[in-house]
Amino acid sequence: MGRTVIIEECVENYISSLYGIHKWQIGLIIGQLSPQRDYVLHLARTPEQTGDSDGDCKPAAIDDIENNWIVEHAHQVSRMLTGGLDVIGVFAFGPMDMLTKSQAKLRQLVFSIQKTVQHKAASYFDDLIHSRILLQICSGTKKITCRTIDVSDQRATPNPAEVKYQSFSSKWSKLEASLSLTDGCFDVPRKLETSGLNKQIMSSIHKTLQSISSALCTVNGELYADDQTLVSSEKSGRSSQASSTQTFKIDLFTEESCNNMEPVDVDTAASIRISGSMCCQAYVHQKATAGEAAQAIKYDAIRCFLSRCEVLCEDVMENQEEKPNRETFFSTWTSPQRVFVPLGSGPVKVCDYVFKDETLKESKERIAELLGIEPKEEDFECIEDFPDVQTVRSLVEEMETESNEEITESEEVQQGLGKRVIGAVVGIVVAVVAAGVTFLLGEQTG
Repeated sequence: MGRTVIIEECVENYISSLYGIHKWQIGLIIGQLSPQRDYVLHLARTPEQTGDSDGDCKPAAIDDIENNWIVEHAHQVSRMLTGGLDVIGVFAFGPMDMLTKSQAKLRQLVFSIQKTVQHKAASYFDDLIHSRILLQICSGTKKITCRTIDVSDQRATPNPAEVKYQSFSSKWSKLEASLSLTDGCFDVPRKLETSGLNKQIMSSIHKTLQSISSALCTVNGELYADDQTLVSSEKSGRSSQASSTQTFKIDLFTEESCNNMEPVDVDTAASIRISGSMCCQAYVHQKATAGEAAQAIKYDAIRCFLSRCEVLCEDVMENQEEKPNRETFFSTWTSPQRVFVPLGSGPVKVCDYVFKDETLKESKERIAELLGIEPKEEDFECIEDFPDVQTVRSLVEEMETESNEEITESEEVQQGLGKRVIGAVVGIVVAVVAAGVTFLLGEQTG
């Protein structure tokens, strides 16, 4: 027997709105996978592909739209998802002959999305569910065909799935966590000296992200067994009647590696410092276990950090100007602010990353284009604030002092070697009242 796919009732309303209005559509399925069943929360239409010039023709059918365009859509949408949510498949709407021709394309897409978009965060977990959904909606007969496929097996074939419509998101549980990354210092290997900034950061914090994925979690201050239900049957029954969302505070406890007690001489090109904490959110279905909840909040922490660094590095690379050759160089970058908005009318929220020089209007336009929802400005939840000038100045001064001390020590120990030393500081500064993220890069040649 195939998997059961439960579709939120508002998604059924969206599907009904397509008939007679659109000739064809293709897009992403946003939802949650669980061992027992899959939950479909939202369908996000892929924006219309435009040509490189005015003379280029727009795609006339599903097969004409480039796979890379849809994969990039999945890439940008994935950044906007909170813990527990993921791009769990693709959907296609159109006439039967068009759908028949597109079956191979849909299969290729779920594998491509898994490989290029989801692999980075997923690589830190061993027990993720690899099922993905292929949903085809015939515009003529209104027949809906739902199949699932295992993306961990390149030779896998789609299997029929049972579809049910329910209103379930109002009963989901919300998870909140604050992840501390205080005064961590990491080295960038010399072999990555010419690599991009994002690759340097990701390589340096790899072990830290691994420790997050294996962290010990408590729920509201209590230690739960992995197979223990997050919401008891009695509470679940009352919650179902009230259709209210319960919020749980998750604390993550990571253990620093003690394997290498002996000092190790490593040729490094930079050092990265992380200081502070960041806010994480996740949502899980009403029958989720403590183990599922822990995995959801850990996944959000890792994906949020990866997304935040990626968005920042893209912005830095786009705006980077030619810098003169000089003895000392320091740059300060403020990371984008993470903001949350409801995914439709339910309690589940998605997020966006907004830079200091951006407005909520720009974020609204981005969310509308990528997710197909139109939140009001009053719907935005802005938990983080940008760091003040004094906070940034203090971090820069501290970095300059320590970099100069390291240069002096390096010269004393390795005189005449002409070794180039680069100091890079990445600071995530989040206070209880004001939360912000600041990245600082310092370079010094000795």
